[in-house]
Amino acid sequence: MLGLATALNAISSHGTCTAVFVAVAVIIGFVLGSIQTLGRVSWLAWVGIVSILTAILTLTISVGVQDRPAAAPQTGPWQSNFKLFKSPSTAEALASLSSIVFAYAGTPAFFNIVSEMRDPRHYTRALAFGQGTMTAVYITIGCVVYYYRGSYVASPALGSAGKIMKKVCYGLALPGPVFFVVRILGRQIWWISNLVDKD
Repeated sequence: MLGLATALNAISSHGTCTAVFVAVAVIIGFVLGSIQTLGRVSWLAWVGIVSILTAILTLTISVGVQDRPAAAPQTGPWQSNFKLFKSPSTAEALASLSSIVFAYAGTPAFFNIVSEMRDPRHYTRALAFGQGTMTAVYITIGCVVYYYRGSYVASPALGSAGKIMKKVCYGLALPGPVFFVVRILGRQIWWISNLVDKD
């Protein structure tokens, strides 16, 4: 929900409070979250993945063709200040490692997918392909964006290409967080309805 609120904030130039955008995310999730099986919502997953990939590819191309980051000094010569190896403090190193670990935090959701597969024996192959593809995309996009932006990489990275491209990238990525909210809230609705039905 926070990712969807961040996207709506970026698109609207922070036109309203983040709490309002979180409420909008919750409403979208409850409206679409009543769909109980992945078979009925799989089209939304495809829209979400295509939109997120389009957004990060747009970001990557944008940072590659722009002269300098919007946050960098706008006068004088500029060169990216990336470093292959730094000497981070313990806190900085652990923060970087936790970012990598939390990037893979969605893996417990895969158990719901195996229960709805036509042939659960293909689960390991699908998991390896999905994680391998995701890792390749993370490394490729991360290296390219860091190479061109250096210490001026924004967090989240979709904001690294300037104000206009930030809105474009978040606009393109918007269906991705919508799908995530739908799946998370959909599961919660399903669990609650099963608890209520048992009583």
